Amino acid sequence: TNAANIAGAPLNLVAEEVNQEQQGFKKDADEYMPIANITRILRRILPTHAKVADDAKEAIQECVSEFISFITAEANRRCRRDYRTTVTPEDVLAAMASLGFDDYLESLTVFLNNHRTQQDPERGSRNQISQFVRRDDGVGVGFLHHQQPQGAPTVTNKFGGGKEFDPFQ
Repeated sequence: TNAANIAGAPLNLVAEEVNQEQQGFKKDADEYMPIANITRILRRILPTHAKVADDAKEAIQECVSEFISFITAEANRRCRRDYRTTVTPEDVLAAMASLGFDDYLESLTVFLNNHRTQQDPERGSRNQISQFVRRDDGVGVGFLHHQQPQGAPTVTNKFGGGKEFDPFQ
């Protein structure tokens, strides 16, 4: 029962229960991508006149957070299998491939290579991720041994009129 509903309940008991409820809410909220990030991404990819209801933003927030958890869990399994503690971009790409999200690998690889080059122009061009593919030789997924060509096309969104989209900005 809720201590606030009990007549004559000690005030410290009520405060403790409210504090526990707030901590529980905070714990749940910490599991989700911040709604401000969702709103920022939506503003960048949707036309300027588009409106998105708060309920829709919350639904997107839950879906995005679940997707991230799903991919991260698979990437972590890969790291544990290889006795490593750090998840790399290659682990995330391998997780996406093994979970059936092959359609996104090319765009993500191009984006990651461009991001690395922008972050450190000298080292970025040397640390390019090779093209990631699903192999049909029964081995699973892996990288081709050639690098992404210089001046590879930029990733554009399909809904915002060809605007470039950088989720890190």
